[in-house]
Amino acid sequence: MYIKKIIKIFVIVFLPFCIQIFASGRNKMRVVKEVVVDHQDENMYVTDEAIRRTIFKDPQAQHPMGLLRLNEIEKLLDNNVMIEKSEVFCTIDGTLNAKIKQREPIARVYDGSGVYYMDTQGKKMPLSSSYSARVPILRGNTERYWQASYALMQFIQNDQWMAENITEVLVKPNGEYEFLMRVPHFKVVFGKFEDEALKKANLKAFYKQLEKTDKLNEYNIVNLKYTNQVVCRK
Repeated sequence: MYIKKIIKIFVIVFLPFCIQIFASGRNKMRVVKEVVVDHQDENMYVTDEAIRRTIFKDPQAQHPMGLLRLNEIEKLLDNNVMIEKSEVFCTIDGTLNAKIKQREPIARVYDGSGVYYMDTQGKKMPLSSSYSARVPILRGNTERYWQASYALMQFIQNDQWMAENITEVLVKPNGEYEFLMRVPHFKVVFGKFEDEALKKANLKAFYKQLEKTDKLNEYNIVNLKYTNQVVCRK
């Protein structure tokens, strides 16, 4: 009778635990069924295939889930020059999920060292072979005035009207800026990156006023350097 009680206690207490260990062991040996890439952005500067090959050199091979080191996979992905941050996790159905936040360009920079992007963190970012960002071109003395240029490009990006209408920014040797507008194709003399809110308001007011009269195409230079006025040249 005493032995039966011991066996009963063993079954009640230890059997579920043993089953759980067995199931856990089987789950660890389950192979990855698929890799699902979740882009947190619309643009594809790095392709799903490139991400899968970063995670597994041979995506077609079998990879037991119990042998995956998710932290190391995240580090590999974060080292990609196109990725800002990644998050990797597995689900019980054998799916490896990779959430990817890519770096975001705000300007395409042309200088003596080549062509590259400036990203939202003010860092240099290489061009992508799979996607070309629609951002303003930044030319001139970019290295010397990098921080001011970064602040200006952020200012442009954060205003939808400016982002849609400014196609090119020139950094002059004295640290002043000039813009080329999409429509009409005239030059805006912006000056140094100061009093930017007032200059933007003056430029928008100038646009709206002349759009009503269809006279925007009559001007080739608009100067915003002077306080409380817009100086134009036909």
